[in-house]
Amino acid sequence: MAEREISFGPFRLLPNQRLLTKAGREVRVGSRALDILIALLEHPRKLVTGRELMERVWPDTVVVEANLNVNIAALRRA
Repeated sequence: MAEREISFGPFRLLPNQRLLTKAGREVRVGSRALDILIALLEHPRKLVTGRELMERVWPDTVVVEANLNVNIAALRRA
């Protein structure tokens, strides 16, 4: 069975391989940033709240919203 692939603009995400590429080249982002990206792409056209993202990416861990902001900023740079 072929792995699910999510494409958007020049990017391609293979969630099971945890691989993000841009124009065929690997884009390195942190594991938490990749978790956030996967969570967002799993729910297209749906608002995913910061709380939902933090609960998914940092389960059973108390974190401040700044952690989410830092990882989203890393995704934007990519």
